[in-house]
Amino acid sequence: MEEGELRSMPVNHPVLAGPRHAAPASPVRPRRTYLRVASLVIAATAALGALTAPSAAPAEAAVPKTFIGAAGDVAGLAQKARAPMAVHSYSKFDRRVPTNADMITVKTDATWGQVIAAKPGSRLYNQIAAYARGVKALKRPVMVAYHHEPEASTSRRFGSSEQFKGAYRKVVSIFNAQGASNVEWTWQMTAYSFRAKASDRRAAARWYPGNSVVDNVGGDAYSWGNCWSGGGWVSPAKLAAPVVAFAKARGKKASLPEFGAVSDPRRAQWLRDLHKYLVQNRGVMTAAFYFNNGPKGPGINNCSWPLRTAAEFDAYGDIARNTAYFKS
Repeated sequence: MEEGELRSMPVNHPVLAGPRHAAPASPVRPRRTYLRVASLVIAATAALGALTAPSAAPAEAAVPKTFIGAAGDVAGLAQKARAPMAVHSYSKFDRRVPTNADMITVKTDATWGQVIAAKPGSRLYNQIAAYARGVKALKRPVMVAYHHEPEASTSRRFGSSEQFKGAYRKVVSIFNAQGASNVEWTWQMTAYSFRAKASDRRAAARWYPGNSVVDNVGGDAYSWGNCWSGGGWVSPAKLAAPVVAFAKARGKKASLPEFGAVSDPRRAQWLRDLHKYLVQNRGVMTAAFYFNNGPKGPGINNCSWPLRTAAEFDAYGDIARNTAYFKS
């Protein structure tokens, strides 16, 4: 979660534990027909209406619902918000696949150049291939991001933007070779990168690996408030709009793999504003995961992201409970 020159997201995210939540299906009860004559009249009336009425707009249900959840303490947030939460988990290729996750962000300690050079049979290649098979074994759609926030200062040691793009494409090719067709490839950048000038090395376009290997454009978006002088209090719409615009321009979906607002009296209303924005952009925004984790890393130890007040829990819970537009 980088803003300007500040250090980005926490170095180590825990692999999240706990059950994967899903909205229960509504039971369908058979309807009895008491009067055959009445049924025939109703059917005839409906048929006549279909012939004479103008075409109706597509039903709201036709628009896919947006995942709403968290990274970090997912179970704690779900309990306090009184609503199920989708899970965003962080992992590495030499670990087991988190089976409860709706989104998985995964990386390796190898440089991007080493990933590009990995040959079948090598240890690194085999680790990635085994992980791909683990994701395939989930037998359900899952968002997968490779090496999130590559443009952030903490990723400099892994290589250049060109090497990142090559490594990203290599990982996708290994997953494809293992038949992991249930992956929604999510390119996870900082939201700042979508606002950066084209001349800035962190500008999103410099790191984009290509339409053929990206399904979902993700931006980690944070309102820093006063905990860092260069951040400021920023609305959800201002943070997310450049991410959405970038995605739309390339015919892709968009998401907020991480997002948060620093502890502030305005945070509950900030979450309600986010609720409105997500509903307005539900055809593009496929997922949003609140960063319900403690501050990590140099320079941001005064920033508090986890939700704390009853109003904040109610505001975020209201999004998850709005099952007309969201799922967990």
